[in-house]
Amino acid sequence: MITAHGGALGTGRNTLKYFEEMATHPEIEAVEVDIRSRGGKLWLGHVVVPFSPAKRIPLEYVFEFCKTHGKRVNCDVKARGMVRDVVKLAKSMDAVPNIYFTGSVSPDEVGDLDGAEAYLNNSFYPYSLTEANVGRIRDYIASFGAAELKGLNVNYKFASAAVRRAVREAGLGLSVFTVDDEEALKLIVKEGNDNVTTNRPDLAYKFLAEK
Repeated sequence: MITAHGGALGTGRNTLKYFEEMATHPEIEAVEVDIRSRGGKLWLGHVVVPFSPAKRIPLEYVFEFCKTHGKRVNCDVKARGMVRDVVKLAKSMDAVPNIYFTGSVSPDEVGDLDGAEAYLNNSFYPYSLTEANVGRIRDYIASFGAAELKGLNVNYKFASAAVRRAVREAGLGLSVFTVDDEEALKLIVKEGNDNVTTNRPDLAYKFLAEK
């Protein structure tokens, strides 16, 4: 799967322009949004929810967009304790199959996933991500007995090709972000990972077609 990073193709992160552009690309399988809570409601926001109400995009808009255009959405939750509310909203809109989680998902939120998939950041597991530790990370994740925990979400700059290979060989799914360097993108797309997030989905699909 190729995920268009929020703001891909020069559109601006968490903006209506981004979604308008993504709607013109049926080949793009997934979009990415940053999720925060304000006033008891879920909004898009990387560092903060925009102060201007005119610039705020509610998460409902994203779920409806994904259902309409047949896309998935990487729900990058920016704080712990948000998984339950995101899943509750997705269930109310029959959008659970459209979502997957990254970001600040914590071990005590595994039960809140309720069918929604998650790729886990390194804050989830108590080991550093090294080739030698991949087996321990796999066993730790397996100890939760949750099919929703699909694997790891890693920054390609801090996960070498050897580490990525070890993760795949351990039977863990792998989502790699945010790969914009052309040579790195070509290599990582061709590795056969579960997902690659990039600001250049146009290049990613070009490289994917060359496999």
